[in-house]
Amino acid sequence: MLIKMIKVMLKKIDLKMLAGAIGAYGIGVLTMMGITQNYIPFAGVDNEMGFTVLSFMMGSCMLMCIKK
Repeated sequence: MLIKMIKVMLKKIDLKMLAGAIGAYGIGVLTMMGITQNYIPFAGVDNEMGFTVLSFMMGSCMLMCIKK
């Protein structure tokens, strides 16, 4: 019963969008923790905050698109 429900769920979810949403949220969290600054030199704190907000917005938009 549970396996049948999982198979139906996997047919209804676009896994590419789900993976993109997880990636965008991950980048946002890593930026908040300061790890991304080792790889991307931000010009100021405002740019870093904007990058974080845009990452979370992109993740939210991708979550809205996971239904086929």
